[in-house]
Amino acid sequence: MKKIALIVLLLILSCSKPTNNSQAKDDVKKKDKLLEKYNPSSDKVVITGTTDDIIGFQYLNISTENNIEYYKPNDFKKEIIGDSLHLVLSSIDKPLFAEVSASGKNKNFYRGWVFIIPGDTVKMSIKKGKMKFKGRNAIYNNFYGELDKNTPQYNRNPYNGSLMDYKKKAKSIYNQRTAYFHKFIEKHKIESEYFINTITINLRHRYLHNLMSPANVKAQFLEGCYFNESDVLYSLMYKEQDKNPETIIDLNNYFESISLNEFKNQAAFDNSMFFRMNINGYIRDYFLKPNLIPFSKEKFIAEKEFIETNFEGDIKIFAIKELIREFHAKGFGKSKLTISLLRNVINDYEKEFTKPSYIELIEKVKEDLNNYKFDLSEYALKSKFININGDTLSLKEVFNRSKKRIKVVDFWASWCPPCVKQINEGKAFKDRLVVENNVEWIYISPEKNYEKWLKANEKYKHTLNFYNSFFLIKGRSSSLSKYFKINQIPRYIIFDQQNTIILNNAPSPLENKVFETIIDDIYDNRNQ
Repeated sequence: MKKIALIVLLLILSCSKPTNNSQAKDDVKKKDKLLEKYNPSSDKVVITGTTDDIIGFQYLNISTENNIEYYKPNDFKKEIIGDSLHLVLSSIDKPLFAEVSASGKNKNFYRGWVFIIPGDTVKMSIKKGKMKFKGRNAIYNNFYGELDKNTPQYNRNPYNGSLMDYKKKAKSIYNQRTAYFHKFIEKHKIESEYFINTITINLRHRYLHNLMSPANVKAQFLEGCYFNESDVLYSLMYKEQDKNPETIIDLNNYFESISLNEFKNQAAFDNSMFFRMNINGYIRDYFLKPNLIPFSKEKFIAEKEFIETNFEGDIKIFAIKELIREFHAKGFGKSKLTISLLRNVINDYEKEFTKPSYIELIEKVKEDLNNYKFDLSEYALKSKFININGDTLSLKEVFNRSKKRIKVVDFWASWCPPCVKQINEGKAFKDRLVVENNVEWIYISPEKNYEKWLKANEKYKHTLNFYNSFFLIKGRSSSLSKYFKINQIPRYIIFDQQNTIILNNAPSPLENKVFETIIDDIYDNRNQ
């Protein structure tokens, strides 16, 4: 599923709690001007403001990890009198760096980044189309506004067909923003370690986020603005190589040097939501070799073992939670060979998911798994295809031609090199399974261009079973694509003889031993 960062409601920044020793508290205040008003005995932050767009105050949002992660019911008290705001945040147990956003009249959108420190008061204004902060920490709280005004922004420099060109632009933006940050420190003679460390981490991880999830989706209502898109990196690479076979994309060069220690850093976890957005993506596509099908059973096990081996504490629990969330969003757990695995991981970690947002997520996943049926819905079975002769038929009709056979559905596209590689190199293995295990291979393409699909079928006619090759009408917008969440290809889904979903994200048939073991298990249990 595409995860488009439409409005980044993100960035939690925290610092370690001081000891109860009063001298230690005084030392913190002396060393860090930003934290002078930090009162560990208080759990409240007051935000006051004035505006010429009262709608903005009505729809004001203080965003941490999941909007109000740290706020319990009744702990977000907002009062608007005339053009003034008085907002009290309670249950704030540590300094945070949060986004303040608001939607106002005439589609105006306001955004700023503010340090929220227990015991402090933050003063702000929304006037003449801009959000600004006033008072003691104004210099720190207005930094991002000044940064965006004086340097290029990632979402104004989208991917344009070349990953390496995109990376160069992103690196240039990162360098310019970092240089401006250093000048800002010098200009204002800033000595706050908390501020410097916080911004350094966020600049770095925002850059890494743009590398992993390129700005690739055009905003509908914001002219010239693009949103980041996750889980698309390899698809973009494959499309480039299909367009120009001589294109060589070295992802090691694209990412340069990224240390695993960057993702073991507790301060980064505490100080940047971009870090939290990045961690599982970099585990999946950078630190683990990309030789396993994304969001498959094997990939799930590999990521889980990597997290358990390399992380601990808050970072480990967060990464496991995200592993469950992201895989479930891709359809993992909605097949007989993955549901027990996902349930087991939930059972192993459920007691460690103590944050309200974690608990809410896990309860929703559990409910979905309990309600899931392993038979395709009638809605999905009515999905329409076109064959090479131009005939239109439904998935139900295709399945009815293959009664009492194991069926492997192969989602592929002409521009996808791994898809084509499997089709070209896997024929002998597939033919053997047809004879020995009564397997039916069904090829479905969700690509957009029917003529290009026809040419690909002609090109691969000796290895592709064109009798069972179909162009999916509506592509990734079809009911079938939505049912299985077809966001990445190749994708292999295995059904048993009764059309029950056995594995909705199977390994590639090129992994002969693993794949044949799955098929053998289905075949051997056909009468049980």
